[in-house]
This record gives sequence, structure tokens and C-alpha cells, in this order.
Amino acid sequence: MYRLFCNNRMLSANNFCEKLLSVDNKCVKNCDDLVAKIKNWLEDETMENLDLGDVNGENLAFAIKNMFRQAPAAGGVVIIDNQFVAIERNGIPDLPKGHIEKGESPEVAALREVEEETGITNLEIIKELPATWHCYLLDNQWTIKKTSWYLMKTDSGMKNIPQTEEGISKVYLVDKQGVNDFEKNTFASLKTLVPFIIPVM
Repeated sequence: MYRLFCNNRMLSANNFCEKLLSVDNKCVKNCDDLVAKIKNWLEDETMENLDLGDVNGENLAFAIKNMFRQAPAAGGVVIIDNQFVAIERNGIPDLPKGHIEKGESPEVAALREVEEETGITNLEIIKELPATWHCYLLDNQWTIKKTSWYLMKTDSGMKNIPQTEEGISKVYLVDKQGVNDFEKNTFASLKTLVPFIIPVM
């Protein structure tokens, strides 16, 4: 299932052809109604979740491609002593992540961003986790961010060197008892990652 978050609201669909986001095509025929429906959901904050059900996956991909500016990102879930590394960004529990720079692979970007935002070094990717999607309005243009996530480990131990210029005030560990508080207070898109984190703690 495809899930796109806008603040705490979710757009969901059973079908989504993500590979078409990188194809240089305009919107396919018969998706004008879909574009209008998504636009209405984005602009009308009184609407809650939007379930598109079995919408055509190609149409959805082309609609999103034409409606949004893409800003790909990558991040990591670092496991240390059966706990995971979290950060507090602008007062909200979060996971270390950031934009993918030009010419960078998602894996390289994830390792770089985690180190920059937490101070943790000697990171190694264990496996890929499901990506998350969220969108926001920036300079009067809707922007969509796909964040590629990776499970990581380190042999250098825990560090607490928050990247303050990125609004990060602290770096800390979350154990199994603290997962509920993290999930309750973090971003809606990150809640979808929690079921994949708990089994490896």
C-alpha cells in the first residue's frame, strides 16, 4: 500500500507505480479528476484521510509527478545495545535523516546524514527498511519527500553530538519501554516504521 502523509493526514492507495516518477512524461489521460481530488485534499485541511482504493497506479504516479516538486531524502535507524537512536528536532522526536545530494546514492546519503546529525561514526548498513513519503508546502509549491530508510549498526558506541544548526537539540536512545512515547509524539509518517524496528531491538 502507498501512503503519503501531509502533517497528520494520510493519502492511501493500493496501487502506485513509483518508477514512473523518474520518467519524463506528462500526466496520462483521464487523471484530471484524480489531480483535482488530491489537490482538494491538500488544500482543505478539514479533510482527514483520503483513501484512493484501487486507483490506477500509473495515473497516481503521473498525477503526483506533475503536482509535486521532488525532494528525496535518506536516513537511518541505528541499533545500539537493543535500543535505537532518536533525535529531538524542533522539539519533536525524530530519526536522523536529510536530503540526498546530487550524485549521491540513498545509502551514502543515509550514512552521511546520520553521522552529521548524531555524531555517531563507523556506521554500517544492515538492511533497507520501507521508505516513507510526506509532503509540505514550500515557497507556494507542493513538495514531496520520499525518505529511504536503512537499519544500521556501529562499533563506535553511542554519541550525543546534535547538529544544532539543523534544529536538533539532543540525541538519545529509545528502549522497548520508550517506544510507545516515541511513537505517540513523532511524525505520522515515522509511525509506519515502528513495526519494523521493534523486532530487531
